[in-house]
Amino acid sequence: MALVACQPVPRPFEADRKAPNTLLQQADFRGIRVLPIADAPPATAEKLAQNTAEALLDQNVPAYVRAGNRSSLTLVGKVIDRGQNAIIAWILVEFDGTEVGRHNQSIEGTPVDRWVAADPNLMAALAAQAAGPIAAMVRQDDIQEVKAPPIFIGDIKSTTQPEAIRLQAALRQALGKFGARMANTSSDETLVATASVSITRLDDEFSEVAISWAVTDPFGTEIGRIDQASPIARTVIEQDWGQLSRQAGIAAAAGIVELISQIDWGQGFLPPPGKGRN
Repeated sequence: MALVACQPVPRPFEADRKAPNTLLQQADFRGIRVLPIADAPPATAEKLAQNTAEALLDQNVPAYVRAGNRSSLTLVGKVIDRGQNAIIAWILVEFDGTEVGRHNQSIEGTPVDRWVAADPNLMAALAAQAAGPIAAMVRQDDIQEVKAPPIFIGDIKSTTQPEAIRLQAALRQALGKFGARMANTSSDETLVATASVSITRLDDEFSEVAISWAVTDPFGTEIGRIDQASPIARTVIEQDWGQLSRQAGIAAAAGIVELISQIDWGQGFLPPPGKGRN
């Protein structure tokens, strides 16, 4: 994870992705992963994808932008404009690329200035028009819930107790915003997220803050790790640890959600060879 410090307001641990939003709250479901629209202005491509995911949620179809798992369907939208009869070709595909269905949405006559500017009202209207036909492609048994395990926030090592508590709280809050299920205690049904913090002096003004987050299963097997490191002014470390914790928590939560979304949880936890549950 590439991490860069900024001044005067520190955002050193901000992940290289969009900020968390409600569209990611369905990430535990098969559902539909909506990609940015191809051959559209960047702002329009992103905004229309977000609005389409929201409109699908209104149709009781789990949908989210980008994030997903290996059982998710993927919705690909592409603008086709040959000078007249412009359309957005919506194609719904399985993970292996098998086409589930397609819908051609006319955008002929759409005001160019509003389209290029990703006008919110226009984006919402286009998304609402497309959501019904897209939702109709999906059979109810295609979107059965496949829940990822809840996550327990464990120890934060090599830092003071107040600093550790702030990091734990920041990660818990950010994971909740990303739609992850949280656990108050660890058990044989939970993942566990822990971290180790180190602060290394670089010069008279800056120190490097490094946080290594690990996610383990109930058998103690590490399933993933997220490493963060960035030079931070020591005055910020001493006076604004809360803000640093929030940024670190958001970036770590985004990485953890992405990590667990890549795992098929249909069979639950599988013990390592030679081990079983007590």
